[in-house]
Amino acid sequence: MKRLRRAVSLLLILLLSSGAAGAETEKLDVTVTQPWLALIVSFIGGANVTVASLQDWNSEGDLVRAGRGRKLTAAPPQEDARIMALDPEDARRAGLKMGVGEQKGLRFLYDPFPIRADNIDASLSDPSVLPFVAQRALTVLSGWDPANYPYYQRRLAEFQARLSSSVLAGRQVLRDVPVCDLSGASGALLQAAGCKIRRPDPQHLTAWGKGGTAGLREYLEARRAEGVMVVMDGGTPKALRRHLSGRPGVFRFERPRPDQDYPAFLHDQYISLWQTLTAKPLPPKESPGKRR
Repeated sequence: MKRLRRAVSLLLILLLSSGAAGAETEKLDVTVTQPWLALIVSFIGGANVTVASLQDWNSEGDLVRAGRGRKLTAAPPQEDARIMALDPEDARRAGLKMGVGEQKGLRFLYDPFPIRADNIDASLSDPSVLPFVAQRALTVLSGWDPANYPYYQRRLAEFQARLSSSVLAGRQVLRDVPVCDLSGASGALLQAAGCKIRRPDPQHLTAWGKGGTAGLREYLEARRAEGVMVVMDGGTPKALRRHLSGRPGVFRFERPRPDQDYPAFLHDQYISLWQTLTAKPLPPKESPGKRR
């Protein structure tokens, strides 16, 4: 009996040790051109990838060159580098050299991306566009790592389902809510949530950039008097961001971290907007002399 117990114990140890060794699989080191791709690849790749972006958002929501971007574009191309770009123009904007024989590990999701460059940020934040980009990312990942295609496919299905769930949650609390959209990249998020979107005359925004602020100020004061929430984000012009920052009746869509769970982030942003809309100031306290 003792020999049998020892044999069973030894077998369990061998099984556990072999399982632990199998779990320690080498991760794919993937570099992407921009934070939107970092969000998607981090989710689809899950535990199988580590992702670094050539560009990132700063604390103000502006797109800036990341530390990885400065190192990669300054160093000679590596034979084993895995780099993912939206399209060739996206790669050039990120500072990648596109000459013959350079960046052999570079893969494009599109050639070209079917939306103009000045609208890419707004397009990639659109919940109806992201699943298609994620599908292209899956194709590239599975090309680098074909053995884990079923895993990436499951992660894509989860991404699509949870993104749809986040949008539905937003529609439940924000449908038909009037908002004044001054954002640069969040209009599609407001539209997906079913908000009634109002925007100022483009001439007011143009005049604001040239110092003529009266028209837009009057427009915003009128919306505030109606109780309409003003929405901005990192894509809102800097001067307008500074003017609106900290003012009542203004909500700012934040930028997600490149490694963040985007469906969960979007759900939180919708709920935060709803809480801001429904928050009411406390009534003023009565002085003891006025009490009856």
